Amino acid sequence: MAPITYDRCEGRPAPEVREVRPQASPEDTFVDYARRTPDGWTGGDSTYSLPLPDGRLLWIFSDTFLGPLNRDGTRPTTAKLVNNSFVLQDGDRLTTITGGTRENPEAIMPPSAEDHWYWAGDGTIATIGGTPHLQVVFVEYRRFGPGAWDYRFHRTVVATFDLDRLDEPLRVDDLPSSTGVAWGSALLPPHRSGDGHTYVYGVSDAATHKTMRIARVEGSDLTRVERWQYANSARRAWMRAEHEATDVLAGVANEYSVTPWNGGFVLISQDSTEPFSTTIRLWYGGCAPYGPFRAAEGEDEVHRMPEPGASGTYGDPDVIGYNAHVHPGLRRGDRWTLSYNVNSLDDRTTPDGAHYRDPGIYRPRFVSFRLVPSAPARRP
Repeated sequence: MAPITYDRCEGRPAPEVREVRPQASPEDTFVDYARRTPDGWTGGDSTYSLPLPDGRLLWIFSDTFLGPLNRDGTRPTTAKLVNNSFVLQDGDRLTTITGGTRENPEAIMPPSAEDHWYWAGDGTIATIGGTPHLQVVFVEYRRFGPGAWDYRFHRTVVATFDLDRLDEPLRVDDLPSSTGVAWGSALLPPHRSGDGHTYVYGVSDAATHKTMRIARVEGSDLTRVERWQYANSARRAWMRAEHEATDVLAGVANEYSVTPWNGGFVLISQDSTEPFSTTIRLWYGGCAPYGPFRAAEGEDEVHRMPEPGASGTYGDPDVIGYNAHVHPGLRRGDRWTLSYNVNSLDDRTTPDGAHYRDPGIYRPRFVSFRLVPSAPARRP
């Protein structure tokens, strides 16, 4: 057990969001690619990103539709859907990576059993034996009934990849899964945490008020689970057992991001204090990767997603938005970029089903914004 020391960064200005710009890059790059690819990505969610050592950007997706689209821009009902994929970005060029073969593509992490599947979490570069490798967290779910929401958490794993062979993992290792916490909502590697640890952020799922859990491991290799430590805010200590972790913050989504800023750390997430919220919020206050995080009163809204619901831009109550997070590889000075996912609850595999009638619904949206220190309040 190691002590946790909290420092609220007293005296430092809080972050202020300015100049929010929707439809930011690389949104158009993905739209153009989906329109012309013969067999690659035409829509997906999760939308994590990771700069690779060679300068390219790796995009990590969960459920992914593959091309081609029809000439009129609709999606054929025979379109292949895989539960996870990668997309490599080199400038404006995108390349889709899946498992299986070109003729019969499969998920990079295929199901371990019938009615099971893996959705992607965040990724990181781990140095193993002096060589950099890609590690991606995957959360396994299993179906227990016929309904759209009849599935539950099964376990969390980490897949390790050779950077020259991203279509199949070298190995897959179990991660702590005994408490039902889905680890990998966000990762913060040592060069960004600043204290030699990789921070592993998770979520304790619920219909609303989902809660954040935090773990960490020294170094960059997530497979060293015997060295994981878990934040217990009540005891102000890092514990050795997963069941000793406590909730750190309520109101995060299943996916979010924790990012260094101005000597502290910023948490950005969709608000989960109400079902299907359209609000993306910011928490700040911690000089350490484990917080404490607090919302700036009246100033914590980053963006409001315009697409969801009957009053949204699609005018469709089945359209939802979810799981916003920041992309550090796209940051330019004080201008940041986040993404969020848009989807439809219409699961019909028919020409008039939402995913086939309008493939543009199920794609990430990108928003850029400036994050600057707030000006001190003027004295009267």
